Amino acid sequence: MKSKVSKQNEFDPKLGFEIRNPVWAFWVCLLAMIGCLVTFFAFLYLKRQNTITENTFYIGYIFLGVFLLSAVGVYAWVYEKLTYSDGVYKYYKAFGKNRIASVEEIGSVKVLTVYYHTKYGIRSKIRVFFYDKSKNILIKIIDDGTLSKNETFLKSLKYNRIKIIREEKYDC
Repeated sequence: MKSKVSKQNEFDPKLGFEIRNPVWAFWVCLLAMIGCLVTFFAFLYLKRQNTITENTFYIGYIFLGVFLLSAVGVYAWVYEKLTYSDGVYKYYKAFGKNRIASVEEIGSVKVLTVYYHTKYGIRSKIRVFFYDKSKNILIKIIDDGTLSKNETFLKSLKYNRIKIIREEKYDC
């Protein structure tokens, strides 16, 4: 998630911030979407000209499916973000309910990193949890590592005196 603030790594409680997914993810999905749509229409044109057979035209449907998946990726990039404004954290999920937590109700923020083995080596999954004072989950975010390392986000937590808990687990 990329931070959109006036100065890099600066936190101003009056201005707030907005953190979203990396821009490269948007461009990859958009280019795949456009490329697949153009390829599908090329297959459709060749089918109308009777240059390709019906069996070959089914490959065009694969490109149409990838187009739809890429469109979902573009939608998710545009919609999903974490914002902070006026003492309130808001997480806009691409699919599901948006979550809101005010600074007064947040007891702690936990950054959970789970390491696991694959045939390509050790990988990790990162989750960020906002807990209330009774240890109930207010906001749960699946992170790719950029939110949990974002200086603006971490400074906002320190500014608001929210306890940061870092936990690592090894799933061997």
